[in-house]
Amino acid sequence: MHNYDGSDILLSEGIVSSPKKFPELLQHIGEDLIVSDGTTLLGADDKAGIAEIVQAMVYLQQHKDIKHGKIRIAFNPDEEIGMGAHHFDVEKFGCQWAYTMDGGDLGELEFENFNAASAKVTIHGLSVHPGYAKGKMINASALAAELASMMPADETPETTEGYQGFYHLLGIQSSVEHAKMSYIIRDHDRDRFDDRKRFMQICVQKMNERYGEGTVEIDIRDQYYNMKEKIDPEMHVIDLVLKAMQATGVAPKVKPIRGGTDGAQLSFRGLPCPNIFAGGVNFHGPHEFVSIQSMEKAMQVIVKICEMTAAYNE
Repeated sequence: MHNYDGSDILLSEGIVSSPKKFPELLQHIGEDLIVSDGTTLLGADDKAGIAEIVQAMVYLQQHKDIKHGKIRIAFNPDEEIGMGAHHFDVEKFGCQWAYTMDGGDLGELEFENFNAASAKVTIHGLSVHPGYAKGKMINASALAAELASMMPADETPETTEGYQGFYHLLGIQSSVEHAKMSYIIRDHDRDRFDDRKRFMQICVQKMNERYGEGTVEIDIRDQYYNMKEKIDPEMHVIDLVLKAMQATGVAPKVKPIRGGTDGAQLSFRGLPCPNIFAGGVNFHGPHEFVSIQSMEKAMQVIVKICEMTAAYNE
């Protein structure tokens, strides 16, 4: 833990979090930052959210004068791959709406996220002695590179922001005889999302026209959808958070998620579930950090939401 003064943070020998590379650090000068040792993830996503929820419940138990509506708490596993939400028993949970504490920096409120799909590509090659390969060899590794080159160069995670979607090549395993490629497809707009899936299928079709039917196979599977279409008819759940933030001195930062959250799947399963900040920054990397002061504010927002639900029980 560091009381941050605006300088570099030495995580461990040769591993430094610097505001020159991570300028968001400068937004937290004077605060107490929890960091890792630089050799692994801090895990603030989702540990910070868990801590804030538990502390909010402790606070309510210690302040029994605070009236509130009925509260349900759930901690589900496998958030990063969505399987916890996939198996979540919405009916047993018994709520009209919910919130995930899985957002980023102070004040973030999200009820828009990517439509998401995975694409698994299999390429079947033909190995022939390279000295006698003309007109015979089909190099699966070369075909994988060719297919990757067909994806728009300016529509990748490193070239997009905001509402811009992308194709993301996660990995390639290849040899002359066989190759496997793993992609994720993302877009906030459902029509553009469908267009992206069709585009990849067309690229595969063109490859098969060139190298023979069945040379390249693709399996595209939807993962989750933009929760906005389920939240829009239930905007009172957003109004409630905005009022809670205002009451606790938190400036709201409403923004789309360039990713997903359990709330997306839960919203489509009948439980409107926007996402509230947990205070962590630089998730999923060794330079991740979380401010204790931001966590305290998140806890206060939870308590205020619970307090404001008392009106729904009257």
